[in-house]
Amino acid sequence: MPSKIEPPDRPRPPASALARELCVVYLLLIIYATLHPITSWRVQNTSPWEWLEHWPKVALPFDFAFNVVAYVPLGLLLVWALYHRLRAGAALLAATACGAILSLLLESLQTYLPSRTSSLADLAANAGGALVGAILGALLAGPLLGRGRLRQLSADWVVPDRGASRALILTGLWLFALLFPESILFGHGNAIAYVGGPISGYPFTPAEFVRVETAVTAASLFAVGAVLLSALGPAAPRPLALLLLVLAACTLRALSQTILFGPEYAWAWLTPGAQRGLIAGAVALLATLPLTRPMRLALVIIAVTFATVVVNIAPANPYYVSTVQELNPGRFLNFNGLTQLVSAAWPFLALLYSVVVLAEGGRR
Repeated sequence: MPSKIEPPDRPRPPASALARELCVVYLLLIIYATLHPITSWRVQNTSPWEWLEHWPKVALPFDFAFNVVAYVPLGLLLVWALYHRLRAGAALLAATACGAILSLLLESLQTYLPSRTSSLADLAANAGGALVGAILGALLAGPLLGRGRLRQLSADWVVPDRGASRALILTGLWLFALLFPESILFGHGNAIAYVGGPISGYPFTPAEFVRVETAVTAASLFAVGAVLLSALGPAAPRPLALLLLVLAACTLRALSQTILFGPEYAWAWLTPGAQRGLIAGAVALLATLPLTRPMRLALVIIAVTFATVVVNIAPANPYYVSTVQELNPGRFLNFNGLTQLVSAAWPFLALLYSVVVLAEGGRR
C-alpha cells in the first residue's frame, strides 16, 4: 500500500515592513531617552564597567517599573522583526539578548554623562522588560503576522507599499508627541522653544489667540489625519479610523495632563480654541475622503507648513498658562526630553514623507 504523501510545509509569511521599521524607530527613541541630555560628556577616572560590581543600595520601585515597561515594546518589536528569519523560541532568545546588550552599552555610556547614573538594577529591569516583550511578541506573532484574520484585515485595509508603513509610524509618533504638554493643542514643530530662542513679542489678545489655536489645532489634526488616510486603502473603514485617531489624541493629552499636573488639570487643554480646532479639523478631513493620495499629501504640505510657522511666532497660550503653572517634570525629565524632541521634529518628518511619496509617485 503506497504511503501517504505529506504536503510540503507552507512557507511562513514574512514579517511586515511596519514591524521592522517601527523596531528601528523605537530603538532610536530608547537610545535618545537613555542618553538625554546628550551634553557635557566627561571622562571618568574609573572604568565605565565598574557599576556592574555593585547592586545599588536604593532601587526606587517607580524607576524599576518604568525601566521594565520601557523595554517591553522593544522586545516585542524585535521578535516581530525577526519573525521571518527565526522560529518563535530563537526569536525570543535573540530579542531578550539584544535588549540586555543594548541596556548594558547604554548604561556604560551613561557613566560619561554627569546628569546620569548607571545602575545594575536598571540593567536587570531593562533585560526583564525585553524578556516580557519578547514573550508577548512570540504569542502574538501568529495572529498578527501569520495567516490569521488580523493579517488578512491588514492586507485588505492598508495600501501595499512602504509608504503606508511609514505613514502609520508617523501617525504613532504624532500621538506619542502629545505626551509633551505644548501650550497649544497639537502645536507640534515648536522648534524655537526647543532650542531656547526668543518667543514672538506680538501682543495677542485672548480673542486673537482663540483664532490662533483654532487654526493650529485644525491644521495639525488635518495633517496627521491625511497622513493616516494615505496609508489606508478604499476597503478600510476610514471615517472610523479618523474617529479613533481623534479619541486617542484627546485621551493621550488628558492622560499627560493628569500624570504631569494632577487629575484636576486633565482637561485644562480643552480651551475654546482647541474645541473649535477639533471640529474644524475633523470636518476638513471628512471633506477630503474622496480625494486621491497625491492631492491629500499636497494638502498635508500646506497644512504642516502653515501650522509650524504659526506655532513658532505665537506666544504662550493665555488660557493654558493661567490654569497650569510652570512644568516641573521631576522624574519624567528624560521622558519629557524625548517627547519634546518628537513634537519639535514631527512636522519636518511629515513634510519629508509627503515630498518623498509624491516624488516616487511622479516617477511611476
